[in-house]
Amino acid sequence: MSRIIGGIAIVGALPLAYWLGTRTATADRPALTARESGAPDRSVSAPIRKPPVIPAVREGSPAEPESAVSAPPSEPLEPPQQEPSALEHRDRVVAELRASGVDRRLGAPASTVVNGWSSKLARFAVGGSFEQEECYAKGCFVTIVHPSLQEAEKATDIITRTGEFNGWQAGKMRSGPIAHDDGRVELTWVMYPPPPDGHVLPETLPPDNFEELMRRGSPQ
Repeated sequence: MSRIIGGIAIVGALPLAYWLGTRTATADRPALTARESGAPDRSVSAPIRKPPVIPAVREGSPAEPESAVSAPPSEPLEPPQQEPSALEHRDRVVAELRASGVDRRLGAPASTVVNGWSSKLARFAVGGSFEQEECYAKGCFVTIVHPSLQEAEKATDIITRTGEFNGWQAGKMRSGPIAHDDGRVELTWVMYPPPPDGHVLPETLPPDNFEELMRRGSPQ
């Protein structure tokens, strides 16, 4: 009896062991593909197409290529500044002198200088009409009106050789020629002040330097 029961137990265990072995074998093996299993392969290999790139377009504006670069707006060129005329420059200097206030200390030395220039232009027969000199804290000036540009150039050559010109103990300046409609030319001479503790003119003026003019045959 016991043998019968043991046989039944063995026979009953066979289906269970087969089922377990089947599951184990199935789990260890990969699934067969259709080609390995003999089934027809119905897969189709097709190229992958990328969707076209559509550039972004703002609403209400036409489409522009991405490579387009907007050029910076051109700036208008400033017109070149013109140099002031001789008259404008002279008037600007004179206005600055007058605005500095009257200076009595320079009056007498400036009168000495102007009188010396006038007598020496007359000595060389160079025409020139002297206006009244004016002196201020920032300097003195005098304007001379000559019959022509040639006479104005001769007067400049003489004045710059005088002891009065070279004896003035500070800077000097001459304006550019200012032409009148009738052909006359005026020049304005500016004599700047020396330091407050300095002398305007020395006690003895340096000698005139007219030797070259004499060699040219100019009248004495």
